[in-house]
Amino acid sequence: MRIKLVAMAATACAALAAPLAVAVPATAEDTPPHPQERQVRMLDFNFAGNGFNGGDTGAPVTDAVQKIYSQDAEIIGLNEMCYTQWVALRDQLQAKPGYGDLTEHVVVTNYDIPNCHDPEVNPEGWYVMGLLSKYDSQQVMFGDTPYLDLGYHYRERYRKLVCGDVAIPDATAVRACVTHTEVPLPLVDETSFPDDPDIADDPNYGRSINYAQAEVIAEAITPMTKDMPVALLGDLNELPFLPSLDFFYRKCGGNGVFAEVDSRDPRWPIVRRFNLGLDACPHRQGEWTMGEEGLPDDYDQPYQSNRKIDYILVDTRHFEVRPDSGWVLDTPFSDHRIVVGDVTLRR
Repeated sequence: MRIKLVAMAATACAALAAPLAVAVPATAEDTPPHPQERQVRMLDFNFAGNGFNGGDTGAPVTDAVQKIYSQDAEIIGLNEMCYTQWVALRDQLQAKPGYGDLTEHVVVTNYDIPNCHDPEVNPEGWYVMGLLSKYDSQQVMFGDTPYLDLGYHYRERYRKLVCGDVAIPDATAVRACVTHTEVPLPLVDETSFPDDPDIADDPNYGRSINYAQAEVIAEAITPMTKDMPVALLGDLNELPFLPSLDFFYRKCGGNGVFAEVDSRDPRWPIVRRFNLGLDACPHRQGEWTMGEEGLPDDYDQPYQSNRKIDYILVDTRHFEVRPDSGWVLDTPFSDHRIVVGDVTLRR
């Protein structure tokens, strides 16, 4: 826990015999200009710490730290990490120049993961996700908890939303939120399901869980944008043009107030035909983030196709997304690519 020290300056009284000082108003030339905009660098990464990396705290962690550092990321969202991996990454990153004031908000999303156990660091086998920020960040509370439970705990996965108010230097604070919604696959031969009449009769309720969780997130963070800048980072497990993302996108039929950092890339629009529909709107596209180059767009075969499912969404009231605001980085240590966004924050 970082301790902030506040220094108070005492004003010395001049001697009575001293001549009276006369204040001279500062001119425009004397006053340094106050920029109206500031660039903010964000990075989102599904680390795939268990299934892909088997709990390894070595090379996968070192590679992720180097990529975060090389991008000079100020706000970092991370999904799917053993807590041992989280601690290793946090400590390595904090040792890098400029990251000494690193702040974390981390939540547990699953328990007793075999590859994650460590008798000292992670005895309960926690699987986690969370927010790292280069600067001081105040935890956002949802009622009396430091996260929002998204519900629908299918397969004992506890999907959550965690947020922090990041004190961006020379700018207003940014409310940065990280999440990871459920995989929206049609599930077969399930006999039990959460008691929700809107979902229970849906044969493809895997997709419905994703939709319901997206709605919970949007209802929580959309009103926040009226008061301060808001960013949402994470693996949303759904293609940009599908209904779950309607809650976030402002354009192309969306009902939200957000834009994605890669949505204005001049390579879009291209028309991509998925078996679930047509990806054609330029403002709801982006570079694929999971899969492998050359794979088909058969989305219902998630490990045999490529698609964009990892996002950095920023509200359009406070941020500007430019044609060059978003890009992805390859890594050999995950089945996801790293998403980077460099957006303009209006002060």
